[in-house]
Amino acid sequence: MSLKLPIGLISPEKAKELNQQFVKTRSEDLNGIVEKLDKKPKKKDALSNWFSLEEIKNYIAYVESKAPEANGLRVYFGAYGKKATEKSNTSTVFFIPTRVKSRSSQKDCFEGGGITDINDLDGLNNGTLGDPPSAEYPQ
Repeated sequence: MSLKLPIGLISPEKAKELNQQFVKTRSEDLNGIVEKLDKKPKKKDALSNWFSLEEIKNYIAYVESKAPEANGLRVYFGAYGKKATEKSNTSTVFFIPTRVKSRSSQKDCFEGGGITDINDLDGLNNGTLGDPPSAEYPQ
């Protein structure tokens, strides 16, 4: 069986460029929000989340078993509330399965307009914050 490379692979250099652009244009504002909400000067927002391959594979297997029509995963940005202990007020990401909207064409799907969330399945969250949470790419 030959390996089919995914569309959208990026080099480590491109990953660093994207992360540096995020840090340069957003992290100061996000850090300020976290500091204000937690009333802790110098508390930093998360710059990454980590999920084990096993967690991701298990989640994909769960989605495929419950929703055979699923065609992908959407990644949403979120934020923990004040009662989330060490993660309080920091950013997170979570995965939600998607499917083709009824009566959408293949062209719609490639342009992103023909995909909808599957809202009756649980999403995947609870990744581990970067170590430290404010560490930039690569760690």
